[in-house]
Amino acid sequence: MSYKNIVLALCGRGDEGDVIRKAMELKNQLDANLTVVHVNDLHAGEMSMMMDSPHEFTEEEIRERFVANGFEKEAKYIAIKIVKDENISKAIATVTKNVDLLILGHRKQSLFKKNFFDSVDEGIVNHASCPVMVIPKD
Repeated sequence: MSYKNIVLALCGRGDEGDVIRKAMELKNQLDANLTVVHVNDLHAGEMSMMMDSPHEFTEEEIRERFVANGFEKEAKYIAIKIVKDENISKAIATVTKNVDLLILGHRKQSLFKKNFFDSVDEGIVNHASCPVMVIPKD
């Protein structure tokens, strides 16, 4: 299979340097198109009574992640798609309907969480209709 259209899903926690570097390596090796997707919470950036609204990531912040990882030139031209949805897994599955490969990062869960909850990346893999490459994060 030829991987010409790759999507990189970023959560925005700041621990995704290895994931960004691997995606750029594959993009360059395969001469592929790379699109970065981030899913913002439906209420991201809104004021709330509890003052704990999730951060609303912007394209510029995503580009800054690429610059911070040594891809200053590429950061200017990378395709970025920001989606607002309450279900991260389904939103990413929708974005990846016509792509060849999805790349995402995975952080190990604690023993408690592992036994009681699915990770977000596991949900993404379950919903994706394309091959998924999972990169471990520290």
